[in-house]
Amino acid sequence: MVVSIGNFDGLHVGHAALAERVVTLARERGLMSAFVSFDPHPMKFFGADVKLLQTEEMKIREFEKLGADKLFLLKFDEHIAGINPEIFVSEYLLKTMRARFIVVGYDYRFGRNRTGSYEFLKMLEPKYGFTAIRVDKVVVDGITASSSNIRKYLTEGDPETAAMLLGRRYSMAGEVVRGDGIATRMGFPTANIKVDNELIPMNGIYAAVVHIDDRIYNGALYIGERPTVAEGMSKRVEVNVFGFKDNLYGKTLEVEVAKFIRGDRRFGSVDELTGQIKIDCDNIRVFFDRQN
Repeated sequence: MVVSIGNFDGLHVGHAALAERVVTLARERGLMSAFVSFDPHPMKFFGADVKLLQTEEMKIREFEKLGADKLFLLKFDEHIAGINPEIFVSEYLLKTMRARFIVVGYDYRFGRNRTGSYEFLKMLEPKYGFTAIRVDKVVVDGITASSSNIRKYLTEGDPETAAMLLGRRYSMAGEVVRGDGIATRMGFPTANIKVDNELIPMNGIYAAVVHIDDRIYNGALYIGERPTVAEGMSKRVEVNVFGFKDNLYGKTLEVEVAKFIRGDRRFGSVDELTGQIKIDCDNIRVFFDRQN
């Protein structure tokens, strides 16, 4: 096998470059391509408040698009966290997975005290007979493609830069649940989504692309606590799907976050809010018209 190890959160353009190297090499050598990831994310295991960019289902789907043959999801626990990196290589990657090539990112580390690295793998090559390969970092418009940078731009309300680093728009998925009907009474019915993703972008109004079954619609996405009509409520993720009239309750929607329109704020009255929503929807329609 040609094996790569990493966290692969978001499967951004840097991960895609690594995956292309793995898949291409495997096909050239008549081998299987395999990727090893961990659950939970190691940073979460050590107590960091990391909001993941993808659900496991999304990660699997993106790996399939990249041509991966196999994806191994290892439980990250005290044993894996404290394992000698040579034991991890010899027992997991070589003995269990029969890796002939091990491909890692430019800064990837693993094993006890993060002492495993590309340089460490190169030291083990003569002893075990595999080949270690390092893939350089990918920089787009001067910005390193990394999961942390993508999180930063999304939480700052910049989905377009995040999309540039991801290689696609950031998307959220979840089941449509019943709301309180306030948006419908205002004339802008929304689907309230119980989002599966951990990372939800900055509060505000966004242009969005909505996937419903096998069809695609444009829409206005709202993220926030609705300060004008429901002060003190928890964060909501709602989307007004342009041109869609049917019942969505119980369906799973996927929403691509396309463009930040404005931040969330309190309005002086419901009428003022309603007028602004109409302006927002008009601006979103113009945005999509310009994309065509």
